[in-house]
Amino acid sequence: MLRIGLEPSMVAVVLAVSAAATATAGCFEKLAGPNCVAATWDVASTIGDTVTTTRGLRYIPRDTGSGNGTAWCRSVAVNYTGYLLDGTKFDSSIDVGRALVFTPGLGTLIDGFEQGVIGMRSCGTRRLIIPPALGFGAKPITNDSGRVIIPANSTVVYDIRMLEIGGEPVVACDSTGP
Repeated sequence: MLRIGLEPSMVAVVLAVSAAATATAGCFEKLAGPNCVAATWDVASTIGDTVTTTRGLRYIPRDTGSGNGTAWCRSVAVNYTGYLLDGTKFDSSIDVGRALVFTPGLGTLIDGFEQGVIGMRSCGTRRLIIPPALGFGAKPITNDSGRVIIPANSTVVYDIRMLEIGGEPVVACDSTGP
């Protein structure tokens, strides 16, 4: 089983929070640009190292990094590895040798991933624990051959490392892993 820094009872809390997050999932506010939106959420609680947002995203800061934090509608580049709660790896930018570049707020990725990078700093690392409501939801995700790689209603875990913020490369950190 993947060790995500939570006691077994906390995994049940992560799953329960996903239902509550659905009620606030439409809570967005417009920012600069017609296509970019920022989710409105705040820290709801902190238990040990684990932070829970009001929308149900949980994250564990591993290394805070340095410099200014990321913001909505500003491009970022990250290395990541994604896991199911049982420890099964389902995706990794490191395995394909290419960082993931995206702009939080454009809605190109699952909500939990976009929200999870906000506030990260250069070279920072974070573990995201994303409930189904902010992840892949009730639809199973399959690979090209039709094999299910993420079952329906799965909580997923991502280990991420911030490599670039706003087009400015971070040259002082190890870009080979999350």
